[in-house]
Amino acid sequence: MSTLHLRGDRRTLITGVGTLGLGALLVPALSACGGDDGGIGGADAAAQTPDVPDLHGLESAEDIWNALLDGNQRWADGEPVHPHTDAEWRASLAEGQEPVAAVFSCVDSRVSPELVFDTGVGDLMVTRTAGNVFDPLVSESVSYGPAALEASLLVVLGHQKCGAVTAAHEALLAAEEGTELEEHEYALPETVEALRPAYEAAKGESGDPVDAMIKANVLLTMQALKEHPNLAELVADGELTVVGGVYSLETGLVTEVS
Repeated sequence: MSTLHLRGDRRTLITGVGTLGLGALLVPALSACGGDDGGIGGADAAAQTPDVPDLHGLESAEDIWNALLDGNQRWADGEPVHPHTDAEWRASLAEGQEPVAAVFSCVDSRVSPELVFDTGVGDLMVTRTAGNVFDPLVSESVSYGPAALEASLLVVLGHQKCGAVTAAHEALLAAEEGTELEEHEYALPETVEALRPAYEAAKGESGDPVDAMIKANVLLTMQALKEHPNLAELVADGELTVVGGVYSLETGLVTEVS
């Protein structure tokens, strides 16, 4: 399988933003804390809605990604089914977990991946930081699902009107132009600096500069994850697919970024 094997006819947006390697930010060790690689005891316990496949029964990362996009469509249409949320399914996970995908997204309260993709308990392993800011400690959490629990899909999910990215763009632009920036009670100097590569990569892109920076940050993070010591071999061998998307607060839809 290609490391970015995606259906080209589904909400695909070619941004043209270049990707930069961020391998220098990453560390080779995998934190052994948290999680359990035990199997799911009783996957049949989940009461599935007709025409909604059980994610745990899908074999390829492409099929899983397309099923997540289908779930996102249900969410956007206001027709989520909330699979894998009954008590019997929850009990079946007590002895172990087998998430089908890992998701790295923003802490924004309006962008919960489990809801955005209409999934349930034990389906996704989610890591969230303000503005999808990526550092060595975060990278170990993000890589845990694929490296230790064998999730075959890793999704980097940015979102429209991200407050952290907007603040970083304002701060970096002000510094570049030598203008005064309005002070906020909650300062994010480390977040601003961490998002500088995305700011630089988005320069010259058409459209809204913050939107371009959000997409650039997704692309940079995807590249960094593909180069992570815990994941690079999995990506090279086709055992892990890394995809990116941007969530619209207005429509509820995830647009694929490549």
